[in-house]
Amino acid sequence: MDIVKYVTPFLGTWQGQNRLRLMPTDDYKASAATATVKVTAAHFASIAYTWSDGESPQEGLLLLAGGASDADPATAVWLDSWHTGKALMQFSGTVGGDGVLRLNGSYAAPAGPDWGWQIHLHPADGPGGRITMHNLVPGEDPYQVVELVLDR
Repeated sequence: MDIVKYVTPFLGTWQGQNRLRLMPTDDYKASAATATVKVTAAHFASIAYTWSDGESPQEGLLLLAGGASDADPATAVWLDSWHTGKALMQFSGTVGGDGVLRLNGSYAAPAGPDWGWQIHLHPADGPGGRITMHNLVPGEDPYQVVELVLDR
């Protein structure tokens, strides 16, 4: 897929709200958020964002690459000062018929199999967009952990 073509409607600086919860039964905690979407090194896209965990400012970066053709999956590397600590997380995924880019990755969980993590980029009609992140605990239904709603 051509990742630069895909992110073109998202290019620029955004403001919005980040909502976070740890467990599916928890209430979401909201904070102000920003995001900047750019083309990087001609063939890549980056999404740099900020948010707060309620106590201190946090930031993250999603670096996206596309394959050689539209049939190839997108790949990504993600880091976030709160979610990933000092580690990078790798992803791959595709765009569905609804236009949502669904990226899938995993991370090591203590005393058990790896857990899954998904990042979804939702284009919107008009001047907005949304990024959601989902936790996939083995043997459980996936649940949304993060929702970042952006507007110009």
